[in-house]
Amino acid sequence: SKWYQRRVRGCKILEPVLLITKMLSWFRCRRRFIAYFCILFNIYTENCSRFGVSIAMIGGMVKKNCNDPTDTGDFCWPESTQAFVLGSYFYGYAAQVFTVLIAKRWIGFTVMYRAWLIVCAIMQLCYPTFAALSPTLVIATQTLRGFLSGVMVAYNFHYFSKFAVGNESTILIPIVGAIASIGQGTGSLIAGFMNERFGWRYYFYYIGCCYVVGLVLHLLFVHDSPHQFWYMTEAEKKIITKVDIVPDRESTPEDTEDPPVSFKSVFCRLYLLAFCIYIPAYNLIYYNLLSVLPFFLNKVLGAEPLLISYLNVSLSILIAISTIAFSFLLRKVDQVLTWVESRMIFTLVPMVLQIVLHIGLSTCTTVNGGIFLLLLSAISASTLHSGGINTINYEIDSKNSAVLVSVYNSCGQLTGFLGPILMVTITATNPDIEDYDAVYKQKWAHFFYVVCGFAGFGFLGIVVAYILKPEEWVNREKQGRKV
Repeated sequence: SKWYQRRVRGCKILEPVLLITKMLSWFRCRRRFIAYFCILFNIYTENCSRFGVSIAMIGGMVKKNCNDPTDTGDFCWPESTQAFVLGSYFYGYAAQVFTVLIAKRWIGFTVMYRAWLIVCAIMQLCYPTFAALSPTLVIATQTLRGFLSGVMVAYNFHYFSKFAVGNESTILIPIVGAIASIGQGTGSLIAGFMNERFGWRYYFYYIGCCYVVGLVLHLLFVHDSPHQFWYMTEAEKKIITKVDIVPDRESTPEDTEDPPVSFKSVFCRLYLLAFCIYIPAYNLIYYNLLSVLPFFLNKVLGAEPLLISYLNVSLSILIAISTIAFSFLLRKVDQVLTWVESRMIFTLVPMVLQIVLHIGLSTCTTVNGGIFLLLLSAISASTLHSGGINTINYEIDSKNSAVLVSVYNSCGQLTGFLGPILMVTITATNPDIEDYDAVYKQKWAHFFYVVCGFAGFGFLGIVVAYILKPEEWVNREKQGRKV
């Protein structure tokens, strides 16, 4: 009550009580955030588990030298087999567009999503057994898991299109990227800790239990239509469904049922090809940022391995924080500029910055300078997370955004594979030649120039998309600023 608030404000000791009361009051009419939390928990678990296999291999899963009797590794796998095991998840993940089309057209996103959680839980809990039986079995199960995991990101857009109110999506979509970055950064730390204290098998047991918890939370708190949410108030259901709810009639699944997907309306778009040029360029920069560039700091600039490990975690956390911060900035910019102008700034300017920063890395000679440029690159990449293609597609066509994001992710995975291959191919240097260090550094400069070329193509692709300005963009522009 107002009387209660006046009395509390007069006593500084009780002011935290007023703050907690306000937070509870805010949450009471936004109970849909419980479902958001359950979805974000599964996103964190999935991204945390992606780096587990590589850490487990280092921690004693695979022998480093099969001929060494003192090697304590459990399995003797050739390097080619290890490479297939590490990449098998992404082989299936690259085909996620087919997973999403199956879910969209026949099975349904919720069924596919829960099937993905069940399969991931079983595979993680049984991973040590599969590894003991055959590496081929590990490769097959990892590929299947990657294929089903393609529904994860698409499900977020599918769910937000139904339940996000107002401009919540401009915050929720960047938060998805931020949680993914935190999971990638902390996953290696958790895996290293589990390997050191308990053994590599317990990391997979831990991740498997997290999937089980995520499945239980999803079954309890996440549903397809508002009338199934037992913990929501009728007022909140009315806001979500945007229809009047009368006491003698509850909302039904038909109220929020998706119309049949029209593949022509999804794929026959002028700007789709332009975006498919932009996304691989962004993914090449993002994956290089987390994997290749720390390797450059170590091999070329002489950074210590311990510093590199701390830097990897710092980059992931910085990307997460910057992504959320820029998402709030995007909402402020939307109040000043038109929709197309604000999206152009948040997609084109960061790509130009990436080109400049990679040119700077090609001439960098100190560890501190390399770390500084790497941190700036992370902040620039987080801007693309906030106002990039995923946000644009959701705002234009929220109903089909799940299918569109699967197309872009499938295209982006190609450069995720290509980045390390390009790095190894371009920087390969004979160690016996004279002036090896100078030649090796020069080849790294060539690699950065190639990345700049990809960024240039990405810049061109998004410019083409803005020039085309198709009908969907014109309609979105006419809607004016978001409420």
